[in-house]
Amino acid sequence: MICAVLALFFVITWRVLDLSHISRSRYFKSMEQTRRSTTTISAKRGTIFDRNFEVLAFDETKITLGVDPYAADLEKDLPTICTLSEILEINARDMLDKFSRRKEIVGSRVKKLRWIPICEIAGDSLYAEIKTMKIRGVYGIKACRRSYPFGREMAHITGFVSRDSVPICGVEKYMNFYLNGQDGYVESEKDGGSRELAQYRKKEFKHKNGSDVVLSIDKNIQKIVYEEIEKLAGEFTPAAASAIVSEVTSGEILALVNYPSYDPNSYWEFSIESMKNLAVCSIYEPASVFKIVAMSFGLEYGLVSEDTIFDCMQSTIISRGRKVSLPNDHTPFAKLNFVEAVRKSSNRASAQVAMMIGEENFYNCVRAYGFGEKAGYGFDDESRGILFPVSKWDVLTVTRLAMGHAIGVVPLQMHYAMSAIANDGILLKPSLFRSVIDGGEKILSAEPIVRRRVISQQTAVRMRKVLHNPEKGTLRNGIKFAGKTGTGQKIIDGKYSHSHHTSSYSGFFPLDTPKIVITVIVDDAKVGSGIAWGSRVSLPAFRSIAERIAQYLDL
Repeated sequence: MICAVLALFFVITWRVLDLSHISRSRYFKSMEQTRRSTTTISAKRGTIFDRNFEVLAFDETKITLGVDPYAADLEKDLPTICTLSEILEINARDMLDKFSRRKEIVGSRVKKLRWIPICEIAGDSLYAEIKTMKIRGVYGIKACRRSYPFGREMAHITGFVSRDSVPICGVEKYMNFYLNGQDGYVESEKDGGSRELAQYRKKEFKHKNGSDVVLSIDKNIQKIVYEEIEKLAGEFTPAAASAIVSEVTSGEILALVNYPSYDPNSYWEFSIESMKNLAVCSIYEPASVFKIVAMSFGLEYGLVSEDTIFDCMQSTIISRGRKVSLPNDHTPFAKLNFVEAVRKSSNRASAQVAMMIGEENFYNCVRAYGFGEKAGYGFDDESRGILFPVSKWDVLTVTRLAMGHAIGVVPLQMHYAMSAIANDGILLKPSLFRSVIDGGEKILSAEPIVRRRVISQQTAVRMRKVLHNPEKGTLRNGIKFAGKTGTGQKIIDGKYSHSHHTSSYSGFFPLDTPKIVITVIVDDAKVGSGIAWGSRVSLPAFRSIAERIAQYLDL
C-alpha cells in the first residue's frame, strides 16, 4: 500500500515538473496553435460590362441550404418543416426524406450522412427568413459563383471561370489580371467555443475586389447577330459559322458570334470544340472575297482603271518565260471591264491583275492587308493563318492566290481587310475593350490603334463604288451597302471538293459614309442540290443583320 502511494506521488511530481519546466514550451506552442485562427476573406471578382454598362458576367452569392439529419428533430419541427417545403416549393415527402435519411451504403460499407443538400438559394433575404424559423439541423453554406446572364449569346466573348475559380478562356482569362481580386485574411485567436477573440487579433490583411472591365460589345447588336446565325444554322445546318460586326473608324468589335456555341453557366455539359472562338482561330480559304487585294492594288499602282478591259476567254498567260494556265471562271465570260470583273467575280481578271503587279509586290500587298500575321485580337489562340513566302511559290501560285486560293486566313483577318477599304484605306487593330474601372474610377482606357495605311483614300473610295452593286446593294430601308461574296471549295482528302464549300460575305454600310462592317462566314452549308454560294447562304444573313442594326442605330 505504501509503495503504491509512493509510486503515485512520484508520477504526479514528474507530471507537474514536465508541465511546468521540461515540456512547458512545447505544450504552450501546441496550445497556441490550437487557439490560433486564420480566416480568409474572399475577394469579389470584377464585373464585365458591355459598352452600355449592361452586365455580361458577375459574381453571384448563392447559398446551398442543407440539413444535418442527426441534429434534426422531426417530432418537434414537423409543422415548421412542412411550412419550409411550401416556401421552397419542394414536395413535403421529399423534404421529410432528407431530414430522416442518416446513412447510405457506399460499396460494402455504411456511411453516415452529416449533410444533405436541400436546394440552392439566391440572395440573403430568403435565407434570413428561413433562419428565423429555427429548424434544428438546418443551415446554409454560402458560395460565390460566376454568372453569365446571356449564356450562349455571349459565350465566345466572356469565356468562363471554372468551378475551381480558374479563368479558362475569353475575356475572363485575358483580363484576369484586372478582374481577379486579392483575398484578405485575419489572424487572431479563438476561445473554446471557436469564437474569435478580437482583442488578440495579430494580423489583418484587407481584401481587394477585382476591377470591372467595360467591353466594346453592344449587347443588343450581339443578340441580333446571334439570332440571325441561329436562323441560318436552322436553315442550312452548317458544320460551323462565324459572324463579326465592328465600327469602321474605331475598329471596335460590336458583336462576335460563333456557331456552335455553349453555355458558360454549365460549360461542363458541352464539348471543347464548341468553346473554340472560330472567328479568330479557324483557318479557311477565303475565295472571291480575297479579290479585293489584287483589284485594289491594281488601282493603287495605276496598272488598271475602272475602264480597263479584261479578255476572260484567255486561258493562258506568259510568266517567267513559260505559258501558265489561268483559273477557270464559274461562268464563262468574254470581255469584262474592271467594274464588271469585280461584280461578276471573274477569277481570270483578278489573276491577270496579280500578274501585272508581280509576285514579290503582290506578296507585299497581301501582307499589307494583314494576312500572314495576327490581326491583334490578342487571345483565344488567335491564328496568323497561312501565307507562304514567294520562295515557296510555284508558277501557278500568284494566279490562284489572287482568287483566294493557296492561302489560309481567319475570319477576323478577312473582316478587317474589308474594313480597311471602308475606312479610307487604313487598317486598324481589332478592339474589344473600352476601359477598366476600379472603385468607380477609370484606370485604363483603350484608343483606336492604327496598324498601317494599306491603300490611299482615293483608291478606297473607288473600290467602295466598285464593290457596290446598284441592282442588289440596297437594304429594305433604302441604305446602300457594298461588299464581296466568296464561295470556296473545301479541300477534302487532298483535293478540292465539288460538294463541300465555305460560303462568305464581307461588306459595309452606309456606302458613302461607312459606319458598320459585317462579315458572315459559313462552313459546309447544306443546300440540297447545287452549290452553297456565298450569295445564297451568307449574303441574306448579312442583309438581315445589317437591316436590324440600321434600325437599332437609327441610321
